[in-house]
Amino acid sequence: MPARKLRENGTQTEEAAGAYKPDLRRKAVLLDLDGTVFTVTPGWSLERNAEWEERTMHASVIQLAAYVVALLKQEGYLIVALTARGMTCKKYTMRKLRETGLDKLVDSIYHRPVRYEGMRSASYKEAMVLSLSKRYSFEHALDDEDPNLEVFRKLGIPNIWDAKAFWDPKGFVGYDARKMER
Repeated sequence: MPARKLRENGTQTEEAAGAYKPDLRRKAVLLDLDGTVFTVTPGWSLERNAEWEERTMHASVIQLAAYVVALLKQEGYLIVALTARGMTCKKYTMRKLRETGLDKLVDSIYHRPVRYEGMRSASYKEAMVLSLSKRYSFEHALDDEDPNLEVFRKLGIPNIWDAKAFWDPKGFVGYDARKMER
């Protein structure tokens, strides 16, 4: 039904096309995992995927990244993890999030669907962000890969965080996500 507005004399009229519609999408942060909140697990290949998935359990939390995510969560943002890890890695991802307490911060997580296997990470993430933008209004994106950051800029996400800056923060004491209240 078209929006209505009042004329000066108080009668209603149909509003012109292009009427204001409120943005009902939830404000959100797009969060990469490997190289952003977890250290990178090197050596992935399709042939060694199962072994690599198990080794992801040895990744460490990048403390400053976890702290930034916690601050954004406290500001009321939904945290949407978008990882290039395949669907077969899902159980390891969820276990690692629980083990580190980051599960208390992450609201949704999307693994690379099979249809995107073999696609460059930036292309996969672009397709997913376009799809997820129907549901979320991404105001921040945290990632460690330059092509992904460029895609997020192109898509108009206003606050881009290059996670490589979190890798060696001078003077940062640490943060324990397990102590974060939900």
